[in-house]
Amino acid sequence: MNRVTTLVVDDQPLIRYALSRLLRDSAGVEAVTEAASEPEALWQCEKSHPDMVITELSIWGEPAGTAICRFVKEHFEHSAVLVFAGDASPAAIATALNAGADSFVHKSASCGQVMSAVRSTLAGQRVCLQAGGTPPAVTEAVQYASVMTRREEEILALILYRWSNDEIAEELHLATQTVKNYVSRILQKLGFGSRRDLFRALRFRPGGSQPPQLETTHERELYIADRLAGYRG
Repeated sequence: MNRVTTLVVDDQPLIRYALSRLLRDSAGVEAVTEAASEPEALWQCEKSHPDMVITELSIWGEPAGTAICRFVKEHFEHSAVLVFAGDASPAAIATALNAGADSFVHKSASCGQVMSAVRSTLAGQRVCLQAGGTPPAVTEAVQYASVMTRREEEILALILYRWSNDEIAEELHLATQTVKNYVSRILQKLGFGSRRDLFRALRFRPGGSQPPQLETTHERELYIADRLAGYRG
């Protein structure tokens, strides 16, 4: 990671300071710049052409992180984007990846996990670290999240990487018809008529591997995070 330049974007000064120090101390990067808003972030990108941008999704109450992701990916082909967010709901992850983010890390991650994610992302790998075993936070920026139950968000995460109803039913120990009912209700809440409409709107590419059998809830959550990391808008 020598000679890497990084831009840290967050509306919280302490978060920016902590990430900047962590990058300098743990990675020895060449330069770290900071931005507290979308306009400042775009200006810094134009000025320094960073190798990596680390940004929150919600900045001053607005989903500015998605605009930053898209700008970086459209104008700086070789720059990586890591979203470092306080919201780890499937909806937030989908939003980040659909905007072009290479990786997603929840703010509950440890310093070691953050640095590992940074190194992996710069090496061209995808990383998705959700909140460790805690219910995902919900922000007002994700309009439908407030009407989703915990079970519905769990099923939504599986839908997003194209598990079938039968696969979801087997994994969650539910009847297939029950899963169908959940899927219909989720799609209705999202405002889509079918899975195809959902995937078309998000521009997700399908996964290719057969889902393994997972024994515990913790294993399932880790696998969901890993599989979601395979999608990019």
